[in-house]
Amino acid sequence: MVPEHAQTFLYGARKVLLLLHFVGAVVLAGSSVHLALRMPGLLRGRSNPRLERIYGRVVAVAYSLTYLLGALLYPTYRVHVRWAFLDRVHPMVSNLFDVKENLATIALPVALALGALGGRLSDDADRRLRPVFASMSAFVAAVVVFDVLSGVYIASVRAV
Repeated sequence: MVPEHAQTFLYGARKVLLLLHFVGAVVLAGSSVHLALRMPGLLRGRSNPRLERIYGRVVAVAYSLTYLLGALLYPTYRVHVRWAFLDRVHPMVSNLFDVKENLATIALPVALALGALGGRLSDDADRRLRPVFASMSAFVAAVVVFDVLSGVYIASVRAV
């Protein structure tokens, strides 16, 4: 067992970082789901480029910041939560964390692309790209919802 006073990178800021990580995840969940809910209109040719641009940019920024905050938390999580507790007592929860993080990493470039492309597919010339954008939006929203729910569950078992 790792002593409580053992220091890892940003150990003293772990609670604030966890709170900011959660707030970022809530903003990300809201913006990604709202963007996904705009996609039927986009696919029918009734898009709202302004909203799609705003939601896409919020998704890209919130995803990046939430991912960064999670990366800053990881050393403390790895030593004080995972190694010291989850791997021994709850290995399936430890594995769930791995799935969550792998999905988050896979979806990161897609989220950034949503920020770059949001609101730019309203011309008829871009009609063939709309299903791709809608699929990207649905994928990111699904990953975010899964990650938020699994993150809350993991933190309920043991947080930093």
